Amino acid sequence: MEKILVVSSSRTASETLLDFLRRSFKCTPRIVESAYQAKSILESDIMVELVMVNSPLLDESGLEFAEYVTGSTSAHCILMLKAEAAEKIEERAEKANIIVVGKPFSRSVLYQIVRTIDIAVSRSAELQQRNARLEEKINEIQTIDKAKFMLMEFKSMSETDAHAYIEQYAMNKRKKKSLAALTIIDKLSEQYL
Repeated sequence: MEKILVVSSSRTASETLLDFLRRSFKCTPRIVESAYQAKSILESDIMVELVMVNSPLLDESGLEFAEYVTGSTSAHCILMLKAEAAEKIEERAEKANIIVVGKPFSRSVLYQIVRTIDIAVSRSAELQQRNARLEEKINEIQTIDKAKFMLMEFKSMSETDAHAYIEQYAMNKRKKKSLAALTIIDKLSEQYL
């Protein structure tokens, strides 16, 4: 996980979090002091994976900003606030998918939370790539099937002959079957539609 945004009005806390993240996760997070600055970054960079909010902020409640993060972006959000306040907002934060950490907390607790989010982000990225590959395969199959059915309809071929024709055409043109099917669809559409 590389795209981390730390929102903290406290310079000491910002430096501590920056040091922790650099050492533990080999990343260089961006640090801002206010929710306004953070919103500007989130609107311009949709790839932010984690936002860590050290409440209170200069310009608004940390909880409201954290709700904005989980409601308006795809980033995960950790809200750090005093333990007494954390207990009071726990239910509201849970509904908004915000991870709440009561202060003071240990580095090992924060490490486990950030590591868990890092694993979730990696897993999600893998699943998105798999889905994209499957979607591409489905589109290729649909294109080949469409070309096959057009050959069957307009050239009176059997399904087996149409399939063999597409394979032969792809080999002759040195193209993928799906690209050859697209060419066949275009030619048949020009000719018959």
